[in-house]
Amino acid sequence: MRIYSNLPKLTAAIFLAITSYCIQASAAENVEFKATSTYSGKEVILVGELSFPKTNGSHPVVVLLHGCSGLEPIVKKSMRKHASKLNQNGFATLILDSFSPRKNSGGWVCERISRLASARVYRAQDTLDAVKFLENQKDIDSNNVFLMGRSNGGSTVATLTKKTGIIRAITAYYPWCGVVPTKPTLPLLVLSGADDDWTPPADCKNREGHSPNLTVTVYPNAVHSFDLDIPVVTYKGHKVGGNPEALRKSTAAMIGFLRNI
Repeated sequence: MRIYSNLPKLTAAIFLAITSYCIQASAAENVEFKATSTYSGKEVILVGELSFPKTNGSHPVVVLLHGCSGLEPIVKKSMRKHASKLNQNGFATLILDSFSPRKNSGGWVCERISRLASARVYRAQDTLDAVKFLENQKDIDSNNVFLMGRSNGGSTVATLTKKTGIIRAITAYYPWCGVVPTKPTLPLLVLSGADDDWTPPADCKNREGHSPNLTVTVYPNAVHSFDLDIPVVTYKGHKVGGNPEALRKSTAAMIGFLRNI
């Protein structure tokens, strides 16, 4: 879905910035669908917020995954802002909630490495379930499905870089670099903060250059969760908090990346 393919990337980015507010987002629709995997032996009904641009036709779609705290109010606000920006630029969005249906929101998953690892597995399957759900929705272009995840969600989507034929490209905000492949099959954009002490970007950056499909961008003076609208605080023993410049630049980088695949 290469848009502006006859323009230099810089010109396209400027043009995108000027026109990005011409497409408005419609109201979000609450949706639910069954998860393939059970949890603690019980069936899981996944929930999400599906929204579209206010334009006619079939739209590319981005599935958005939250971090290890779940869709807490400040996180949900941030995810909705990401979704709104994507809607304004012609993408439908699905904010997927993997934790509320499993009753493990509120940071419980963040507290242990084993829980984070387990979450990556069932959330990867949740994501594929979401893609299957979207394939049957009106006004969705099932040939243009993209993923975006934050923190544990970013780590989760990074594990899906070999799902060719299903997913077009992936954006991972400050993922754990241990699961970021050196040679991803799909285009993968990693966006991290230079001062992130929870999921440091060094290992991700060291992997860049081994494959044209991996791009790693590190923002100075930014910590974990730099896209949240909160001051820098300590959460679960790590610094988290917003950096407006990193948010602005990373949003532009993500949208430019997705539109130029």
